[in-house]
Order: sequence, then C-alpha cells, then structure tokens
Amino acid sequence: MSPVLVSRPSLSLHPSQGVSLGDTVTLRCHLPQMAAWVRLYKEGRWIHSHYKYKEQDTADFSFLSTYREHTGTYWCRYRVPWSAVESEKSDPVELVLTGEGTGDSRWLCLLPTGPCPTS
Repeated sequence: MSPVLVSRPSLSLHPSQGVSLGDTVTLRCHLPQMAAWVRLYKEGRWIHSHYKYKEQDTADFSFLSTYREHTGTYWCRYRVPWSAVESEKSDPVELVLTGEGTGDSRWLCLLPTGPCPTS
C-alpha cells in the first residue's frame, strides 16, 4: 500500500493589521482538500479543533474579543476523513495586539514576512 500524501495547509489572520485589544480577529486555515478535523495550535500546543461537516476550503477560528493572552505564534494542521494521516503544520502566523498596556507597535505581523514596522 502506498503512503497517503496530504498537502500542507496555510494560515492567515483577518484583519491582517491594526488589531487592538478587544477587537475580533479570525485565524483562517486554508485547506488544499476536504478535511474532517482541523486543529489550531498556539506556541506548539493544540488549543482547538474544528470538525468540517461539509466541503469547504477553510476553517475559521475566531476570538470575538482579543486579550493579551491571545498574543503568540499559531499554526494549523488537518486530518483527512478517510485516513488517520495528518497534514504537515502550516507556516506560523504571529498575532501581535496593540492597545493600552501592551507596549507593542501599532501593527499585526505575519511570519515569515519579516519584522513588525517600528513607526
């Protein structure tokens, strides 16, 4: 039996910049094929799963009101419905929040695009 090849997902943030404490932010895992389970990880630890009931090419994980604890590095992976094979993890996305008491710059940065603007 040949191994099952599972394409790598990608992860993006919406909105992609200017997210302040208390704002809503969505981490969207883009799937190259139908998946049964999509998992979101923060700092290397699994934090949430989303089961796909119908064919969609994305899985959304939203924070309705962001807190300082949401700052960090996220990635996603998925498992296809007919196999126990999991995908590779997506490239990481860094969520940086701005606002009172954060001490951060005014931007939300996506890795691996580079450092945050300092202005």
